[in-house]
Amino acid sequence: MEATQRIETLLVDVELGVEQRSRLLDASLWAGIPEENVGKAFADTALAHETKIALVTASRTSTYGQLLAAAIEVRDRLWKSPSFALGSRVLLLLPNSREYIVACYGTMLAGGVVVPLAPKIERTQFESIRQSTAGRIVITQSRIARAWTETFENNINESVEPLALPVGLASIMFTGGSSGTPKGVMLSHRNLIENARSIQKYLAIDTDDRPLCLLPFYHAFGNSVLQSHILAGSQLVLDGNAAFPETLVDAISKHNVTSLSGVPDLFRFLLERSSLGKTELRSLKYMAVAGGELPHDLAVQVAARIAPAKFFVMYGQTEATARLGFVPPQLLSELGRSCIGRAVPDVELDVVDESGVRVAPGAIGEIRARGANIMLGYWQDAALTGETLRDGWLHTGDLGTVDDSGWIYHRGRRNALIKIAGYRIHPSDVEDFVTRNLPIEQAVLVPFELPGLGTRLALYVRPKADAQNLNAFEILARCRAELPRHMVPDEVQLLNSFPLNDAMKIDRPRLIAMATAAAAQRRRIA
Repeated sequence: MEATQRIETLLVDVELGVEQRSRLLDASLWAGIPEENVGKAFADTALAHETKIALVTASRTSTYGQLLAAAIEVRDRLWKSPSFALGSRVLLLLPNSREYIVACYGTMLAGGVVVPLAPKIERTQFESIRQSTAGRIVITQSRIARAWTETFENNINESVEPLALPVGLASIMFTGGSSGTPKGVMLSHRNLIENARSIQKYLAIDTDDRPLCLLPFYHAFGNSVLQSHILAGSQLVLDGNAAFPETLVDAISKHNVTSLSGVPDLFRFLLERSSLGKTELRSLKYMAVAGGELPHDLAVQVAARIAPAKFFVMYGQTEATARLGFVPPQLLSELGRSCIGRAVPDVELDVVDESGVRVAPGAIGEIRARGANIMLGYWQDAALTGETLRDGWLHTGDLGTVDDSGWIYHRGRRNALIKIAGYRIHPSDVEDFVTRNLPIEQAVLVPFELPGLGTRLALYVRPKADAQNLNAFEILARCRAELPRHMVPDEVQLLNSFPLNDAMKIDRPRLIAMATAAAAQRRRIA
């Protein structure tokens, strides 16, 4: 059956109606909602803490009761929509906000599947995801909708036949990691609830916690911060700007924030551009890093600056509803570089060879994981799902080793290996070489293609603050003198800062495009 219609837009920045408390307590309001539903778990928490402040922003506060009332109104609006049915994929184009929270839980309470996307997602990628998910409803804010008017008003003409959905599907989170190719990770209500419980255990999260929520809720790490705290009855704080790190220190102090989680570059910025360590932050319990490797010496610096608060180095993947392992803060200095620790509660981590046999200490294998947090699979990609989920285990694609005490160390991505002239090169080998031997703060090696010549290497570096005379020729000369020929980069560029994607990770596809363009320009000049 074919249908022609427009994408339906539901705006949630208009003031949603305030429901009466008697309706919130009406048992019929929750009839038919499975107990293992994230929206229902949120509702249970909200009813238990109805008058407690759930969310603080720079301009307003919202109680748990107010958020629940607004989420119910979102649910009711979805139910009234002819475009909505149980299992419908609902696209969220929202920043971290009150609106995101009520749209997320309102969709789940309605029986829909949440598909969270960055508000600044590229139009072609948005349309690809919308078509893939057959999403016909977008929840957003007025200012975002105005920028997307032409896209939303385009007629769509495609099959409206229902798609077969996995049982318990709650959300599809699209992630490209650092590769730039989006994959739809299907997370169930059980995945989200169990991962939240696991995080609550090892971080001791309770109703007194006040996290500063900088990580985007539409990405796995930020989503885990949201779920683990909101389902515990904590108070979320939305304030500060990662582009101006001092505002984060101010926000921690102003709101008596107890925790801050972020990706490695956030902590680089805090170390370089803020008063972290000089300003007393009495309320702070911990900070946590994941989403990439923060160099060990910088992790130790952060830990020293925030003491007696703790610093957690964590490891995870979207496919595992965010988090898999962590390093006990008291052992951070002792365990050293690239250690991802051990599994979070209720999760198993292992390092195995290609036959699935656990490797001996010191040998390199693939990290795999098992637990209730592991995804259902990839959206509409049975082949990739079969490669990744085998015999009840998530094969992460990450390489690792185990020491004699059972601590796991990350050794890079399996698919990050670059093949040149028959040699296999891991980017970290070159990156580590230049950061150890030259005054370089950060280095990233990426492959790019030269027509007629094949794969080549481009090295991007950010010099240390006192390395004013460092140049590309010096770096290249050092590489040529001490590295095998197949590991020497063809392109070397110095950057003041690395481009980041909307997950605040280094945008490797953009670096590859920059290298390709630079090489093409050089060939034209030649």
